Amino acid sequence: MKAWRLALSVLGASLFFVGCEDTGTQTPVKFIPAPPSNLMAVSLSETSIRLKWTPSPSESNAEFRGYRITAVSGNQTFAPLTTGKGQTIVDIVGLDAGKKYTFTVVAITADTASSGISLEWAGARRFRGIRAFETASANGSGIRLSDGTNLTIANGTQWDVCLDTRVVGGQDNWAFGSPQASTYTDDQGRFLRGAQAGQPAKVTIIFSDSSAQGYTPYFVVADSLEAVFENQALGTGKKQVQIMVENLQNQTRNLVFYAKTAEGNFAKIMLKAIGGKILQGTAPNRYVEIDYSFQTAANVPYALAKGTPAIDNPRIVKIGSQSMR
Repeated sequence: MKAWRLALSVLGASLFFVGCEDTGTQTPVKFIPAPPSNLMAVSLSETSIRLKWTPSPSESNAEFRGYRITAVSGNQTFAPLTTGKGQTIVDIVGLDAGKKYTFTVVAITADTASSGISLEWAGARRFRGIRAFETASANGSGIRLSDGTNLTIANGTQWDVCLDTRVVGGQDNWAFGSPQASTYTDDQGRFLRGAQAGQPAKVTIIFSDSSAQGYTPYFVVADSLEAVFENQALGTGKKQVQIMVENLQNQTRNLVFYAKTAEGNFAKIMLKAIGGKILQGTAPNRYVEIDYSFQTAANVPYALAKGTPAIDNPRIVKIGSQSMR
């Protein structure tokens, strides 16, 4: 049996009973704690995740001891782990890459347990400090998310996401997102020039919160990827569209958004604001730096409480316009 464990010290529990007034005939009634709630997770690597939940309302009771965490993957059930009272954020390491796990958390006393809350999750590969460069640079504007490779226009058909710094309507509009939505491609998502001219860019979905004003990318302002937890499938309830996160020259905080590649791999991407700005470096080699987690197993949006069905022909929303396919 594969060993899994908490990446922190675990507090033990001692045996403790509580009963009603002893009349000589009544059976003592044991205290059963209320369950925790709002179980959430974030992938730290392909073999480790972080769980977080809202404490049980029973934590103030003297009988309360902590929480028990169990994991099931397929037909494999792992020995339970326990944490102490007040310990509601835990890192779990030693998981198998590419496997989905169902995690269940219950509140415990010395000899009773609450009902459980569960979440299905899978680890994701982590990439840090990947750079995409401006149009004028020879370093390449596109990123292949599966391995973090930075690619030039000569390999544009391999881009999953890209940086676009072209002037739109006489205005600077630095943008990052789906290649088919960039100014490198026409309204049908085909490259305009170079060796890739006429070839379609990859269909990368950037999840959107709203269809207002030609679709608005969904994003979260956060200090790190580790700060953004989920309790349902990435993109649940969002619109699937090919779009860019625009006007990066005006952003001063980290922006986290979700993407899905043409092959169905989900990613959570953070555009990093370093020194209060997302755009870094000097011309002609300015760049944006990204951290991201990438689910190497296709069609696994981390938490599987609800699915995110694929759509055959996601809309293309070009930079600075309302044109859509």
